[in-house]
Amino acid sequence: MLKIIYHESCLTPYFTSVAESPLRMRAIYNRLKDRYRIITPMPAVPEDILRVHTFEHLQKVQQEEPKIYETALMATGGALFAARFAAKREPAFAVVRPPGHHASRSRYGGFCFFNNIAVAVASLLDAEIIENVIIVDTDMHDGDGTRDIFCNTDSVSIIDIRMRERLGYMDLLRDRLIEAPDTDLLAVSAGFDLYVRDWGGLLHTTDFHEIGYLLYETAMEKAKGQYFAVLEGGYFLEELGKNVLSFCLGLEGQKPRS
Repeated sequence: MLKIIYHESCLTPYFTSVAESPLRMRAIYNRLKDRYRIITPMPAVPEDILRVHTFEHLQKVQQEEPKIYETALMATGGALFAARFAAKREPAFAVVRPPGHHASRSRYGGFCFFNNIAVAVASLLDAEIIENVIIVDTDMHDGDGTRDIFCNTDSVSIIDIRMRERLGYMDLLRDRLIEAPDTDLLAVSAGFDLYVRDWGGLLHTTDFHEIGYLLYETAMEKAKGQYFAVLEGGYFLEELGKNVLSFCLGLEGQKPRS
């Protein structure tokens, strides 16, 4: 059974934009809470953050964004929890805020402060729990921060699809996953802003189910059944919870209807 990693600190009322608000978390949590086991994480500590970020970056977030700093540590802590469950073949999805995939080694922006998935992956690599990993980014925006952090790391491969046609996107994602080599773990930056009524204007709710199932199949076949996901974008509140639930159904192995 898929585990959901969540902490109520995600509802902290800071606003980096009108779109990236606590209402996102409420919409998702209300859809998932009655179906899945909810795990409460502990926050990351500075030593965790420094696995992938500079000390100057850590200080800058702490000093310039004090209202966000503690919430950002909890978000990264959620990703760390999800990764540790995944390493025990217990799939998990960290429903966290703020997102992370735009945060590079020494810069934050795009609603992101610490790169949650990068810290989580680095923690497993540093502990020698895994030797290699594939990160799949399904957000509509480029995971530039993740790529910056791991650009010189041979043990990390990144699949980040840039396609503006629905069927083309789904076909390319499927092809890239089929072509992917065997790995120790699959990590997913799960974005939902490609939804047809969101900024991306591309995918339907059923597509998120299929994406989740493709990732599940890939993890079972090529990653020893070890996989986890971390929330990134998704801003159309009316149907965000429904889209995330659809993704989770696929991620836990429920095959989409043909």
